[in-house]
Amino acid sequence: IGVRTPIIYYGDEIGMGDNIFLGDRDGVRTPMQWSPDRNGGFSRADPASLYLPAIMDPIYGFGSVNVEAQQRSPSSLLNWMRRMIAARRMHQAFGRGALNFLYPGNRKILAYLREFDGETILCVVNLSRAAQAVELDLSRFRGRVPIELLGRSHFPPIGDLTYLLTLDGYGFYWFLLADEEAVPHWHQSIPEALPEFVTLVMRNGMQSIAEGREAATLFRDVYPNYLPKQRWFAAKEAGIASVERANAAVFDTKHGEYLLVEADVTTKTGDRQRYFVPLTSSPDEQALSPSSPIFPYTVAKGRRGRVTGPIYDALADDRFALSLVEGMREGREIQASSGVIRFSATDALREMDLPADVVTRRIGAEQSNSSVIVGEKGVLKVYRRLSPGTHPELEVSRFLTEVAGFENTPAYLGSIEHVPADGEATALGIMQGFLYNQGDGWTYTVDYLVRFLEERSLPGEIVQDLPIEELHGVYLAQAATLGLRTGQLHRALAIDTDDPAFAREPLTRDDLHHVRDAVREEAASVFDALSQAASDKPDDQAQIEAICARREECLALIDRLVQDLPDCTKTRVHGDYHLGQVLVVKDDFHILDFEGEPARSLAERRAKGSPAKDVAGMLRSFDYAAWSATMRLGELEKESAVRAMPDAMAWRDAACAAFLEAYRAEMQGVSSWPANEAEAQRLVHLFLLEKALYEIRYEASNRPAWLGIPVRGLASVLDDAAARSGNG
Repeated sequence: IGVRTPIIYYGDEIGMGDNIFLGDRDGVRTPMQWSPDRNGGFSRADPASLYLPAIMDPIYGFGSVNVEAQQRSPSSLLNWMRRMIAARRMHQAFGRGALNFLYPGNRKILAYLREFDGETILCVVNLSRAAQAVELDLSRFRGRVPIELLGRSHFPPIGDLTYLLTLDGYGFYWFLLADEEAVPHWHQSIPEALPEFVTLVMRNGMQSIAEGREAATLFRDVYPNYLPKQRWFAAKEAGIASVERANAAVFDTKHGEYLLVEADVTTKTGDRQRYFVPLTSSPDEQALSPSSPIFPYTVAKGRRGRVTGPIYDALADDRFALSLVEGMREGREIQASSGVIRFSATDALREMDLPADVVTRRIGAEQSNSSVIVGEKGVLKVYRRLSPGTHPELEVSRFLTEVAGFENTPAYLGSIEHVPADGEATALGIMQGFLYNQGDGWTYTVDYLVRFLEERSLPGEIVQDLPIEELHGVYLAQAATLGLRTGQLHRALAIDTDDPAFAREPLTRDDLHHVRDAVREEAASVFDALSQAASDKPDDQAQIEAICARREECLALIDRLVQDLPDCTKTRVHGDYHLGQVLVVKDDFHILDFEGEPARSLAERRAKGSPAKDVAGMLRSFDYAAWSATMRLGELEKESAVRAMPDAMAWRDAACAAFLEAYRAEMQGVSSWPANEAEAQRLVHLFLLEKALYEIRYEASNRPAWLGIPVRGLASVLDDAAARSGNG
């Protein structure tokens, strides 16, 4: 207000929220005028015909744009600026890093790198008002994963080719080029191509490399170099000592000729593993060019007379999946070097309407198997690492579909198995029904929780003391649905049946002691590893030291939990149950992937046990989701993670309670769940301990940054048990 500008108002005081009215010249309301006095203050003067000069802007005026409203909106300009400042503070490369400009062909794009103390940040700015695309040469950062700093979104990893980005008008990106981050779960990884290819002579087509000299070259010289580059190969660190042919069969179809190869790998540590590597070939020499889509999957060169082309992984050929499906529908049985390859199908698959031009689409997210969507009617999963014996996914999927009638799992449609002349059959693949879905439960849950916590942790947000049921009403209803479906699964696995693989059996004291011994052995190795790792992980040192001090308490609890034998039966269970093993289908959940824990033997994965193991796995998954969401907030602003912690833990407790309440209600009267709630609780605690200890070992080996989550989880289980013991 200028020195001579009067202040016009109605009333004795003007305060926040007071209404200001326009006076009219006829004196309906007489404004009061304040004028500057000689001392520099203001004094009240006589009324005068002075009026408010402007009307409040309805879009950008105070009523719409104000600090309180901006603080409450996660997408407001104020909070956007806060995130920008927080991102700059988290990364010293912005202020202290070396500045290196890139020179893309599109001159409307400004791109540069800020590098400091091993950290590299890529900044890309569109200087045009129109959307632009740009290709950047980032080959020296090959393998790194760009992480967008403001949203912490993971982009596909950088490869040898130029990196393509699109930006809207005046848009920009800040990317952290991380070298220890996982690629996006939806990204289809392309394997590294072999530096050079061995040439195999194919006088008799694929049969030429199934046996004889060419086969010897394939297994001796080609596979030892090819297999370690595949994402599904599990012995990368151990290294390969030798590769031998286990089985081979020529699969002749109207789409082409394929070789179904099983290879026995002996690692340098003496471990033996078997892999399924189906092959096909092409006479197109241009397909050997690095620009060809099958080039990364090429195993060797194949020469027929004067024609040379690639021999490559058959799963890179869309027609191979169709050939396998047709083999199942026809019930084919082809001769192999040992036994036969048997295809089988259900009536649903045989009657399925699959047009001649059906579209197939490979799923690139899986790591241990290869899956193909066929016409959005079925999913063909081809197993890569093989284990002789009845495969748990085949038999459980078949049982749930054909015997138990459990509808909340992909329907079993068919299978492919190698049946040797003597010995056990080996599963090569399975066909299941396709489900339109919104993604897996883990991604859905963490994204939901991050959105909620971001809003609750805003500095200006007025946190209302609402009941947890109102804050998370929709998700808690979904958690209850998941508990219901889990109970229905366990009820289906406990039905009366004459099949010895699924018939209920009494849970014996020997069963409990077997679990106890396994958990104690796991605990001993975990505590030994933690005591050595505490100094290497300063961020989690306090938690690690605290849990190490409770070693004897943990071992005593394991013994105490198996003192009394619960009155229940044992059945088949999922075995590796968590949020990542369920699909969100509209407002429901479907349970999938009955392979069991991959690190365990086939016999262990098929063993009967208590459904409390699956319950414990899901409860631990809810805990992981809560910590994962807070960690994601803390990556951008640590203060937000601290503010969000109570809300995250409250959500976890409420989600677990909703899940358990619905599960217990569904399991009433089911023999595999103890009628006595105290007995059921002891079983759940036992498997919670087992799961938390397994998670600690896994995170220590694979994701050290996440080690604090299972360490706190183990402490929580011990605290809960101690509280229950104290209460009698």
